[in-house]
Amino acid sequence: MSGDDKVPLLVIGKSGNATCFKNVKTLPVEYKNNTKAWMTGELFTSWLMKLDKQFHRQNRKMAMVIDNCPAHPKIKGIKSIGLVFVPPNTTSHTQLMDQGIIKNLKVHYRRQKSTGSY
Repeated sequence: MSGDDKVPLLVIGKSGNATCFKNVKTLPVEYKNNTKAWMTGELFTSWLMKLDKQFHRQNRKMAMVIDNCPAHPKIKGIKSIGLVFVPPNTTSHTQLMDQGIIKNLKVHYRRQKSTGSY
């Protein structure tokens, strides 16, 4: 609840073998790809199941607040993550990511990337 415990960002790009990652051995993020570089139900489910296994091994529980969109399906079988769906048609009012956080994150990430300091 303090915000000190963070999971790596999930970055979705178009290319599975992006040339910009040619000599990169590790990334400070988790990278996945699909043709449109969009979150899909399959990507979300696999990412969430992996995170759930990690938390279950650590005997931790968490609640994840997510919006109602086709890329965020209801997933059965998760043990350590409770999914809390935002009511329909309230995303623009309640979702912080729509209030500039994504843009701010990208600005800071790109600035760190250009200076080489992660």
